[in-house]
Amino acid sequence: MDLMIDIETLGTGPTATILTIAAQVFDPLGEGFPQHRHFYARVDTDSQPNRTMDNSTLEWWAQQPEIAKNEAFSEEGRVHLASCLESLGKLIWQANKIWANGPTFDMNILEHAFKEAGQNLPWMFYNVRDARTVYALYPDLSIPPTTHHALEDCRRQITMLQNTLKFLNIIKLK
Repeated sequence: MDLMIDIETLGTGPTATILTIAAQVFDPLGEGFPQHRHFYARVDTDSQPNRTMDNSTLEWWAQQPEIAKNEAFSEEGRVHLASCLESLGKLIWQANKIWANGPTFDMNILEHAFKEAGQNLPWMFYNVRDARTVYALYPDLSIPPTTHHALEDCRRQITMLQNTLKFLNIIKLK
């Protein structure tokens, strides 16, 4: 079992305030993903007093479709960041590999958040994989639009990764 992770934030640096976090279980060499094996949380921004926002990201959010903004900024069901990370960590510990679209964004921000919360990092650095680099190996890959709903984007990224690995005739991963 591998995990695809995606987050939505209010900045781009390691200290960025986190809006939503998603992780979806999947088999990179399979097709699809188990709908019921995922993590998704809207994070309480008030639980992140030391995390940062940047104006360019706030301006970028202002230009996004209403459905994306509503999902990212809805106050409904917000979870304290430390609790969110604790729950996410339990799922991450079960994963063989952790994939992200550019782990220097998602994983760096999550790493900083785990450390700031005083929690052990639930992955080993050598188990993090960059899905975006794999997509680049398939020049004609169909790339659906990003929704900026973290769970939907995880699932979109999984499909693109699986399609690329299939195109490359990959039958085994290390």
